Amino acid sequence: MNENKAALPYTELSAGDRTYLLRLTALSAARLEERLGMSVYKAAERMDEVTVIAEFVYALIEGLKPEFSRQDAYAVIDDFISAGGTLAGLNKHIAEALKISGFFGQASGAQES
Repeated sequence: MNENKAALPYTELSAGDRTYLLRLTALSAARLEERLGMSVYKAAERMDEVTVIAEFVYALIEGLKPEFSRQDAYAVIDDFISAGGTLAGLNKHIAEALKISGFFGQASGAQES
């Protein structure tokens, strides 16, 4: 199966002078759960922890950009805040990405079965 990752629904995050595409793929969700030792849903309840936020940022970006690293996720957070953003604002971007990825609501164009 040769899936065009850019064709998947995504949302954008601007941090500093870069824009990142955010989407939680099935593989990146599984890796996130493995790293955190809990489900995506449980992890979302802990979005007041910088480590959890960074793991979400990493998972949301690396699914569409495999060369992205966990260290890069912390730089994205710093760049977002340096540009006037807040962790609460970043959490809104993460929540939107989870929603369009099929978590916490229906994905764009998807049908429930």
